[in-house]
Amino acid sequence: MPVKGTRTAAASWRTAVPPVLILALAAGYLGAELLVGFPEPVAAPIPAPVAAALIFLQAVALLLRQRTPTAAFALVVVLDCILLQLTGGELGAGALAVMIATYSLLRDGQSRTRHQVLGAAALATLVIGGTAMWTAGSFAPAAIVAFAVARPLLQYAVPAALAEFFLSREKLVTALRDRADLAARERAHEVERELTQVRTAMARELHDIAAHHLSGIIVGAQAASALITTEPDRSRQLLRTVQQDARTTLADLRRTVGLLRSDEDHGSGSLAQPPPLPALKRVPALVHSAQGRGQLVDLRVDGDPRRLGPLAETAGYRMVQESLANAARHAPGAVSDVHIQYLPALVRITVHNGAAQAARAAPAAAPTDSGYGISGMQERADLVGGQLSTARLSGGGWRNVLEIPLENDRNTQ
Repeated sequence: MPVKGTRTAAASWRTAVPPVLILALAAGYLGAELLVGFPEPVAAPIPAPVAAALIFLQAVALLLRQRTPTAAFALVVVLDCILLQLTGGELGAGALAVMIATYSLLRDGQSRTRHQVLGAAALATLVIGGTAMWTAGSFAPAAIVAFAVARPLLQYAVPAALAEFFLSREKLVTALRDRADLAARERAHEVERELTQVRTAMARELHDIAAHHLSGIIVGAQAASALITTEPDRSRQLLRTVQQDARTTLADLRRTVGLLRSDEDHGSGSLAQPPPLPALKRVPALVHSAQGRGQLVDLRVDGDPRRLGPLAETAGYRMVQESLANAARHAPGAVSDVHIQYLPALVRITVHNGAAQAARAAPAAAPTDSGYGISGMQERADLVGGQLSTARLSGGGWRNVLEIPLENDRNTQ
């Protein structure tokens, strides 16, 4: 509030200064005429109070220049022309008010015809001033022409140029400010997009970790419950596996969430080190973990294994992880086959699960994409320029195939 009040007071002061100057000019002119007189009277003298009154009216008109700049300008010019006519074109006391009104007209006026109004006023000043000087006969013709031309240039052209200069500067400042605001908004939107991408990536990672381990926990718990009376040793072994999977899940989730924490948190040593990046070399451990939960999984690797880029390694690993999790949820008891082929131009990863023995009479359920499963695999495939295909098999079961091309430099190391 104090800032606003200060600005308002400053604006009011700037509005009042020009009329005060014109009033001071009128008072000074009147005092000089009454006290000392003019050493060289004008050719067509008028009483000093009359001239002072005309200048006073110009000051009053300037008070209206912000509300109605065109009307104020016209009134000031008319009063100036009266002064010129009554003083034989010699008195320039009204010129200052005309200059102020001209500046205000071009600075604050919104009328599309303000330039035409300015031109008409300049022409009227030239004609009336020149005619008055010619009629008075006080100057030579050349001097009359010079004064008649110089007066409009001084009263109209100079303040108009100043107004245009300051308007151009304000427009430039406004354009730069708008550009800076636009850049700030674009940066904010870019940050928001990046945050959204990070959140989406993190959600995929959390989904892949939770879906894989929790599916195994559910399958292991069900198997342990079924074997608790007939094979207690096997049931206890499955329960130990379930417990280990739960601990692993909790550790992985903590480490993944820890990536969202600040560097200070990481530096404090309060969080464990983040888990190693998913890689195809970790697929055998993934398969072994699934087998420990009771899943029937076979793994085959053909060709010479090679190290891919981190994005390609993650895409391949997560595809196998998600496929095994889907098999555990939707086709329990089915045999899953994981086949990794290192070919000259690409790496092909195939995960195929047949129909469960107890459900061969009915088609195997298709994996449902409730959130980030199939879509996460597809996004990772697109990221590395790979090709993902998923299909239901006619004999029952489901097959996912991911092909990662090697001609892309980012997919090789």
